[in-house]
Amino acid sequence: MSFLAAALLFVLLLDGFLIVNFYWTAAITANQRNILVAGLVLVWIFLTAGESIYLRYLRSQELPSDCNETYKQAVMLYLQRNWTGTESLILPYLQKYPKDIEMRLLQATMYRHTERYEEASVLLAQLQLLDGSKFWFAEIEAERELNRKLLKNEGQ
Repeated sequence: MSFLAAALLFVLLLDGFLIVNFYWTAAITANQRNILVAGLVLVWIFLTAGESIYLRYLRSQELPSDCNETYKQAVMLYLQRNWTGTESLILPYLQKYPKDIEMRLLQATMYRHTERYEEASVLLAQLQLLDGSKFWFAEIEAERELNRKLLKNEGQ
């Protein structure tokens, strides 16, 4: 659950409590009001603890800082059109971190530039199955479309 969703859920519960407590004062007794306040506190504690655990999980999934440096070097070589140098950085890196979406996308793009369209197609299909690839959907689809066009042109 995202932090925003947790906050909205708690705000809705709190608003409901406030409406019942101050607008429909005759609808609940003092004991029921105390139970609702205790319930709100428990919901707040539960949501806060859940989000804290989720945030800790997200931080554990982050890549080490040396990964960033390798990616920057690979992009630099890619922009210089040094395909062998780029591949020599990408392949060992992906053996160590196989779920790095950005590096896999760079690899697929490099394969397209080196006219290895079948390998790029397979890589893009695999890339779409990884967690977090939904954030890169537009880039993956654009790369797939370019790859399809070039593969079709090569076949003619």
